[in-house]
Amino acid sequence: MTQGSFTVVWDPRFLEYDFGPDHPFTEAFHEFAVRLFESTLTPAERTRVDWNRTVEPATSATLLTFHDEGYVSFVRTASSSRMPLLLDSLDTPAFPGCFEASARIVAGTEWAVRRAIEQGGVVFAPAGGLHHAGPGRASGFCVFNDVAIGIAAALESHRRVAYVDIDAHHGDGVMYGFYQDGRVLDIDFHQDGRTLFPGTGRVTEVGEGDGAGLKVNLPLLPDTGDEALLSLARRLLPPLLEGFRPDLVVVQHGLDSHWGDPLAQLQFTPHGYDEFDRLLIRLASRFGGRIVVTGGGGYLARSVTRALARVGRQFAGFETLPDQDLLPDLWRADFADRFGKPAPTHWVDSPHLRVSSWGAEREERLVAELEKALGRSFPVSVGSEAER
Repeated sequence: MTQGSFTVVWDPRFLEYDFGPDHPFTEAFHEFAVRLFESTLTPAERTRVDWNRTVEPATSATLLTFHDEGYVSFVRTASSSRMPLLLDSLDTPAFPGCFEASARIVAGTEWAVRRAIEQGGVVFAPAGGLHHAGPGRASGFCVFNDVAIGIAAALESHRRVAYVDIDAHHGDGVMYGFYQDGRVLDIDFHQDGRTLFPGTGRVTEVGEGDGAGLKVNLPLLPDTGDEALLSLARRLLPPLLEGFRPDLVVVQHGLDSHWGDPLAQLQFTPHGYDEFDRLLIRLASRFGGRIVVTGGGGYLARSVTRALARVGRQFAGFETLPDQDLLPDLWRADFADRFGKPAPTHWVDSPHLRVSSWGAEREERLVAELEKALGRSFPVSVGSEAER
């Protein structure tokens, strides 16, 4: 269970971060996750949740704590251009108002970080998690890197930050942005970059200078699921976090690692996320329990909306609702209307999983590579949470 306050950051204007109806990324999934979270709160739970529903765009000064001035100016110009422009060379188009929309999401995550530092507890910022953007570029549907700017705000307050990323896509913008910084521990579970954008996150990428040994990459082959996520988390997270002793934990909880996602091939399940989150909450509580949880990727409405609402309940310290509890009728009707597809009826579907190649031999090989790259050893494989 979490200690201290629980705050949700959600301004309806986050929906203005909108690449258009044919683009795979939409903040509407996060909106419906927030609505589901809120609609299932009991009266007693409602009294334990604070809300920030009004977020103004971040200032240029805030954006410049991570991004280059030339890039910030470019986005501002593209935001008001009548010509169709790409902000990167691939799949991040400019759209009218993209500067303000992107800056608002940055402000939400930065506010979440400052709130967690100043008042303690957990802050849930599901619109954030745009972890690919670099100092001078957009990338992977990410215009500005809100999590990197949030981390920069924590560093400005002389805090040590552990960044934990379980999005299927490697958080390259964050890792390279703090690659030489010894105040940031970066732990990234992701699909192997040899099989998925952005192609980074090798085990051998461990940081440089003061950051050497503090960038921990765990690339997983396609079809890998909970069996790898949980075994590696139980084995690696405790010694990494206890050795670093962060003042703040920032989580990028992308849901494109959920089974069935159309843009990735990992197979994590809601139950796997539950156990991972419980472990992370328990570890963070040893260092003050200050946590910021952002959203990120996720491209299947029925998965993202339910699983992210469930993540919110987990980090709020509320009881996980039974898998077969019926979802609210009004939420389901709005879901069908918004996404043009039948709404899910229950919290969790029976997973349809492909055969995973993960096993003890593959785990030992990955951990051995990590130990060699980091110059340290890790415990042997440990049992499940239920076995301890």
